[in-house]
Amino acid sequence: MNSTLYTAASGLIVQSRNLEIVSNNLANLSTNGFRAQRTFSSVYQQHVGSPGNRSVALAGEWESRNPGAMLPTGNPLDIALGRDELLVIETPAGRRYTRDGALAVSQDGRLVDNRGYAVLDPQGVPIAGLGANTTIAAGGKVLRDGNEVSQLQIARFDPALHRREGDNLLTTDDRDNDVVPVEDPELQPGHLEQANTSGVEELVRMIEVRRAFESYQRLISLTMNDVNRKTVNDIAK
Repeated sequence: MNSTLYTAASGLIVQSRNLEIVSNNLANLSTNGFRAQRTFSSVYQQHVGSPGNRSVALAGEWESRNPGAMLPTGNPLDIALGRDELLVIETPAGRRYTRDGALAVSQDGRLVDNRGYAVLDPQGVPIAGLGANTTIAAGGKVLRDGNEVSQLQIARFDPALHRREGDNLLTTDDRDNDVVPVEDPELQPGHLEQANTSGVEELVRMIEVRRAFESYQRLISLTMNDVNRKTVNDIAK
């Protein structure tokens, strides 16, 4: 394969992935506690095929760990988690983790997240037996009528362990034993953490990705025109 064409084609693949990530960041601007994904790419020598081939590839993807803005809500069940803290919940697929601290009390008295999933205590048991006068205090204490009745399970783990699932859930793929409990969480009651990116920032990134994509498209078009011209000349001879 023509080395220029090879580089341009691989570049298109990388920019397609970048566009997916930026689009997902934009779609989650209003998701509590959402952390934007970022990528970086590199050009390396491709030893398969022509020795002159160079390939553009994603060198890595990572999650920005910068905290989002703290929004005061006045809701006694809302919490904003500390920098690397995660709320532990139980889903039909098993235990999951989230930074979305918008909580509520269900009709049957359970503490649930905004998807209706049960919030767990430090023993891994769903927090239940709650009523209308439930609040969450500093340190993750769950109060009913001003009396402590339970405690939130707050955890942290190496970011390399987790995998995203859906818009704002994390899973360790059955490696929950590697999760470290947080004994003294730094959560802020009555607040919610917003997404740690902005619409303007992501739109700028989208424009940059689109320009790069179009550049690779033009390079492919020019290269193919050159290949076709040489082919016609060779046939004519």
